[in-house]
Amino acid sequence: MISIIGGLITILIGFIWFRTLRKSSLNEPPLVPYKYPLIGHTFEYYKDVPGFLKKCQEEYGEIFSLYIWGCIQTYVGNDIYSDVFKKHQEFNFQDAFSEIFPIDDFLNRPPLFFKPVINHVKEFFQDMSRFNELMQKELIISFNELIGNGKVVQPLLPILQHIIARPIAATIVGKDFCVDKELLDTFSNLTAELGPWLSVPPLLNFIYFGLHRRYISCKFRYLNNPIKIHRKTIISKITPVIEQRIADQKKFGDSWERPDDVMQDLMEKSVQELNVVDISYVTDFIICFIFASVHNTSVTLGQCISEYLNNPEYQKDLLEEAEKIHDEDKKLSPDATNKMVKLDHFIKETLRLNRHDVSLPHKNLSEVFTFTNGYQIPKGRIVQVVTRHIHHNSTTYGPNPEKFNPDHHVKSPATRPERNFLAFGMGKNACPGRYFAINEVKLSMHYILLNYNVRNASGKYIEQKRKGENVLVSDEAFIFERKDKTPYTHEF
Repeated sequence: MISIIGGLITILIGFIWFRTLRKSSLNEPPLVPYKYPLIGHTFEYYKDVPGFLKKCQEEYGEIFSLYIWGCIQTYVGNDIYSDVFKKHQEFNFQDAFSEIFPIDDFLNRPPLFFKPVINHVKEFFQDMSRFNELMQKELIISFNELIGNGKVVQPLLPILQHIIARPIAATIVGKDFCVDKELLDTFSNLTAELGPWLSVPPLLNFIYFGLHRRYISCKFRYLNNPIKIHRKTIISKITPVIEQRIADQKKFGDSWERPDDVMQDLMEKSVQELNVVDISYVTDFIICFIFASVHNTSVTLGQCISEYLNNPEYQKDLLEEAEKIHDEDKKLSPDATNKMVKLDHFIKETLRLNRHDVSLPHKNLSEVFTFTNGYQIPKGRIVQVVTRHIHHNSTTYGPNPEKFNPDHHVKSPATRPERNFLAFGMGKNACPGRYFAINEVKLSMHYILLNYNVRNASGKYIEQKRKGENVLVSDEAFIFERKDKTPYTHEF
């Protein structure tokens, strides 16, 4: 019996390996040779992502393919990546992202259910002045509650997530919820608590690509995962508020004062027959907004604080700009945030040097896609953009592109996607929430500059944490000391 089982396993492995190596009639990019069947490049890649990709680029150029976690993926760099963004009908980001984060499955929704979220974000946040004053008020409350007159923070990211969560909650579900600790905890922790659930290596994909996705989808659907718990919290909190809004609108008619938050917009988009609001629809899109906003904004803010300490030569100019703007406009109007030019350049350089090594995956939807250099890939192939090669391009950023230099972005705002800056993607599908995120990072850094002296406990250069191709916030201790002067305030 053992011999039979062993033979069947050998046949299965041989079939999978043969399927992986079968000859294609296409003119595919070079597949980098690998040592181990089934495993391919997986372990060598994750052992040293920057080093491995640099080696591949030097030997095979700006387009090559790797066999990782059970499938061949194509990697593109400086010379060819723009093909992916220009051909937005052939390449789809959401389809590729759902392979690693199938939010439709997690929330038991049909495929493409959340496709409208991009248009929702564009519509809701096209006018940043709509939320500017509210965000400032809630940020100041967050800083005063969580850092106050100063403290040692270790690790930094969880505190920043709680600080950022409050103004985001105010804009999404309304300012009245900002005192609800349970709901704020959901905004702060939802994405972070998914980490252990999603960090399991996709070993099942070595058997059959896509098997890991089915596995985690079943886990999320049938086990008591964090999304289910937080979803129940959100529904319990917003249901009475939504019901009250509907009742007030009926009661007061044209004199009703419409709440100005994203939840009200979602309510109106979800209205079904007989004017019934679909609360589950509203809840699930709120969850999408949380995924897209709190964690990423907090990471960017944490990396800005690290770069501020790593590059003291820029501290004086940033502080002088902050003090000048505060003296001129204590309400910190949208015009005032637009004047934070040096801070804006500083944030953009932080994004350039701290973006993930590989990002922005896209799936090829056409039967065969031919790149401008003649290479071809089949339908379903995932194309990964080697962001590190683009952001460290010496042709664009000089002979030492690893050196932090905000002057790289003079007259180029942090929200502007460019050929050599892909922190927010590029083209038609560039991240629509970038204006909101950059605005919140600006307001937060402005407050920190004016109110705190910040240093790290070790006093050494801060190395950001790395996990595979991802660049995250350092876990070392940061010390926030309130400045001696009267705390900075706004005249709201």
